Amino acid sequence: MYFFLYEEEFETFFKEETPVTYLYFGRSVSKSVLGRVGLNCPRLIELVVCANGLQPLDNELICIAEHCTNLTALGLSECEVSCSAFIKFVRLCGRRLTQLSIMEEVLIPDEDYSLDEIHTEVSKYLGRVWFPDVMPL
Repeated sequence: MYFFLYEEEFETFFKEETPVTYLYFGRSVSKSVLGRVGLNCPRLIELVVCANGLQPLDNELICIAEHCTNLTALGLSECEVSCSAFIKFVRLCGRRLTQLSIMEEVLIPDEDYSLDEIHTEVSKYLGRVWFPDVMPL
């Protein structure tokens, strides 16, 4: 089943536990909607966020990792996540993440991790070599 919803229509979508397994946000999506995904979509397998703006999604991603225990695929572009929060997300999901497509521009260096260090940490938790995707020039 596919749903095409505008942001104001999400209220009815999130009334109860939603049996969503694949969720693609092709347009900009708010932090509050992403936070509700973690709490209302425990069967989620794949999440793609194409745009969010410039508000870090740290808490929202961690909530999704904690509550969506079937999540195996994540794609992020045109949004922001601190390197520390992203590493915590990957640590929580572990080796079940079979697809992880994150644009380098999404990752924001912080006091704990730089962009040069992040691939080593993420690779350790995934059990395979991983690098963020880079936009070709």
